[in-house]
Amino acid sequence: MAAERPQYYQNTLSQLEINATSLAESLKELRAAVRQGAEAIQENEPPQDKWPIGGMFKAFPGVALAFLRLDFQSSVLNEDGINSLDFRKLALERIPDGFPDILLRPSRLAPAGSFSPIAAVTLRIFSALAKTNWERDAQPSLSQEDISCLYDAASLALNNGPLVPHDDRNMGGDEMLYGRAGLLWVLLNIRAHRFDEETQKSLEAVYETIPKLVDIIVDAGRQGSESYIEKNGAEEAHPLMYAWMEGYYCFGAVHGITGILPIILSAKPEEIGQHLPIIGETVTSLCKLTLSNNGHLPMTLPPFSFGQTSELVQLCHGSPGILILLAAALKNPALTRVSWCPEWNRATYEASQRIWEEGLISKGGSLCHGISGNSWPWLTLHNTFEYHSEDLEAAKSAYLQRTSASEFQNGDQSPTLTPDFFLSKALAFMLHSRETRPYNKTKCADLEKDYRMPDDPYSLFEGLAGNVCAWTEACAVIQARLRKMELTGNGASLEEDLSFQQAMKSELGFPLIGGNGAAGLV
Repeated sequence: MAAERPQYYQNTLSQLEINATSLAESLKELRAAVRQGAEAIQENEPPQDKWPIGGMFKAFPGVALAFLRLDFQSSVLNEDGINSLDFRKLALERIPDGFPDILLRPSRLAPAGSFSPIAAVTLRIFSALAKTNWERDAQPSLSQEDISCLYDAASLALNNGPLVPHDDRNMGGDEMLYGRAGLLWVLLNIRAHRFDEETQKSLEAVYETIPKLVDIIVDAGRQGSESYIEKNGAEEAHPLMYAWMEGYYCFGAVHGITGILPIILSAKPEEIGQHLPIIGETVTSLCKLTLSNNGHLPMTLPPFSFGQTSELVQLCHGSPGILILLAAALKNPALTRVSWCPEWNRATYEASQRIWEEGLISKGGSLCHGISGNSWPWLTLHNTFEYHSEDLEAAKSAYLQRTSASEFQNGDQSPTLTPDFFLSKALAFMLHSRETRPYNKTKCADLEKDYRMPDDPYSLFEGLAGNVCAWTEACAVIQARLRKMELTGNGASLEEDLSFQQAMKSELGFPLIGGNGAAGLV
């Protein structure tokens, strides 16, 4: 019974040995899992006739987004140029005609959980791009209704404060699930595309709100910190703090700062340059918080609990959030050269250890609170350490020069944090997540692990659609790494190799949060 399940199961998995053979076999197995999972979603989540009031987190719009992502990434799923499913068709038939009859609400501006038209508008826009086969030069048109909705949402966001009224209480207004950061993520990814001349002209007013949104979200974090200090004192305060519920400042990626900051870091350098010092100070502060809790990232300050006996290890609340933030922060040389310190690497290591030990949570395989969500940040960190090693070395040198230190104190962990350190863990978790329901309808092969059925079994953040997105992202990471192995052996250029570049462009990052920058699809 569900009540008898522990918070997490003991991890008896073996980390994958990273070599060409193991990666090729993992790629084959994950491609098969994507096909089988997508077929199960197609069968159990049929198209709907009209838009729901909910967003992409649980309702069917999330399934449509999952199929759009698979269409965008289909090149890494094709085996010998053959793909058995038409992901574009599956996505488009799940995007109803017409504009949803739902009003914009200041407290619901993001596509993930919103009771607003934003989820529908987001899907309508990216479906127009899908119909052009995602070709940059195709320049499709968008409806004025969709563009006006985005502008109205951004205008509401700019008039919001750090707290917004919702029902009978005040809630934080900046999280990715409902708030301004989630809306900003949509705008950044739309801006990554080109549209026809009339559409581009109409979108100018929308794009002009982006730097203003960045500024106001950062300022809200400053105000949150000031409010926290006023009520609780300065001892545990961070430079930027974001309320989840009034009075509680959250650190998780879905409800708090570790989901907000990666989105901000995806804006243009000139839009975030003035904010990098306080972002860097906040990253360091969060790393120290993680280290003081033995690699766990607490849920909130002041402490808040759902009654669990130990810290949660899941994306919405827990250590996966600090990893997804660090993966994004470490890619930004302008940030790392002025802010990196050894605590960033130490927190990366300690949080990874806690996730490896406690990340097989009994809730199953989902993105929000499951095995796939716990392992995805390792994929992003693999890319950071595999493809940005020169920037990381420059950051360490800048730290030594900045602090006039001759060596690192208390350990740097750099020798341990190799790309394979992350990829070996990620693939072990990704492959094991095939044992969870509803993908695996029988009992887990490990009889000691009884993963529960998700509340919304085929959804994006709670169900199989999220697993399929995670497995596809892993396929892109593996294909790029395999191609790099081949090219390294013959001295060819990564920048000029179309196969490698296509695999890298297929890495979209975590749904509705990112981590790889704004790749053009949320």
